[in-house]
Amino acid sequence: MSALRWAAALGNADWHLAAPLLAALATAWHTDIATVTTGLAAYSLGQGLALPLWGWFADRYGPGRSLRTGLLVAAAASVGSALCPGPAWWIALRTAAGAGFATVTPSVSLCYESLSPAQARQRAFATLTTVTAASAIASPVLADTVLRCGSWRPAFAVIAVLTAVTVCRIRAATRPLPGPLPDPPKVARAAQDPPRAGARGARAAYCTVLGLGAAEGTVMLGLPALLAPALATAGSRTSTTAVLVTYALGVLTSTFVLRRHARVWGPRRLLATGGSMGVTGALLAAVVPGTAVLMLCAALLGTAWSYLHTTLQTWLPRLLPPPARARAASLFSASAILASSAAVALTSSLLQDGRHATVFAAGGILCAALTCWTLLVARRWG
Repeated sequence: MSALRWAAALGNADWHLAAPLLAALATAWHTDIATVTTGLAAYSLGQGLALPLWGWFADRYGPGRSLRTGLLVAAAASVGSALCPGPAWWIALRTAAGAGFATVTPSVSLCYESLSPAQARQRAFATLTTVTAASAIASPVLADTVLRCGSWRPAFAVIAVLTAVTVCRIRAATRPLPGPLPDPPKVARAAQDPPRAGARGARAAYCTVLGLGAAEGTVMLGLPALLAPALATAGSRTSTTAVLVTYALGVLTSTFVLRRHARVWGPRRLLATGGSMGVTGALLAAVVPGTAVLMLCAALLGTAWSYLHTTLQTWLPRLLPPPARARAASLFSASAILASSAAVALTSSLLQDGRHATVFAAGGILCAALTCWTLLVARRWG
C-alpha cells in the first residue's frame, strides 16, 4: 500500500508546488502573475474533467492499469513543466498534469474497497489523508529550496522522477486484497429488482453522489481556499502562508485521532463530529474577525475535512454496486473540485468588498446543511 500513498502524496504535492513558484515563473517569462496563475485553474479543470474518465477506466480495466497509465501521463507532464519555455505551454502542461494525477482518486478507492471491515477501510483513508497533508506542508519547502538554488525547474523534475519510480512500484501494490466486504443488503436486493427499478435506484444513487460531492466541495474545499484571500484583503498578507500551513496541520493532526475513533465510532458520529467542527470554524470567522480567529478556523476546517471526507470516501461509493464504485468515487471528487472552483470564483469579489462575515456565515449555514444531509444518507450505513 505504500505505493498508493506515494501516488496520492505526489499528486497533492504537485498541486501545492505551483503556487509558491508563481512569482518566479512570471519573472522568468516576463509576464504578469495573473497569466501564470491561470495554470492553477487549468490544473483543477483538467483534474475535474478527467476524473469520470479514470473512474470508468478503473472499473473496466482495474485500478492497477488505471493508476500506472495516469501516473505516466502525469510524469510526462511534469517533465514538460520542468522544461517549459513559456506561459502557453505552462497552462497546457498543467492541464495534462491535473488530468494525469486525477487517476489517483478512483484507483485508490477501488484498491481500498477490498479492505474489511469498514473501520479498516476508513483507517486506510485516514492514513492516506495524513500523507497528503504532510505533502502539502513539504511542497513549499521544496519550492523554497529550489528557488534558493536559482531555478524553479528542478522542483517539477523531482516530481517527475518520483512519479516514474512510483509507477514501477504500482503492480504489486494494486493486487487484489483478500476478504472483500459483501454488498450491503440494499444493493443485493436492488440486483434482484426489475431492470426499471434498478435503473431508478442507480439514478438516485448517482444524484446523491454528485450532490454530496458538490456540497462538500463548496464548503470543505471552498472555505479553506478563501482563508488566504480573506487575510490578504484584511491587510494581513504576511499571514497567508501561515494560514495554509495551519490548515494542513489541522488535517494532519486530526487524522491521527480519527484512526482511533474509526475503530469504535459509527459513520454518523464521525460525520456529526466533522460537521460540527466545520460549522464552528466558519461561524467563528464570521462573528469574530481577525487573524488569530482565521487561524483557528483553518485548524477546525482541517479537522472537519478529515472526519467528513474520509467517512464519505469510505461509505459513499457503496451506494452503487461493485462494477460502478470507481466511477462513484471519481464523480464525487469531480463534482467537489468543480463546485469549489465555482464557489471561490463567486465569493472572491465579496471578500474584496470586505464582506467577510457574509461569506463565512453562509459557509457555516451550508456546512450545517451538508452535515444534516450526510447524516440522513448515513442512516442506511448503520
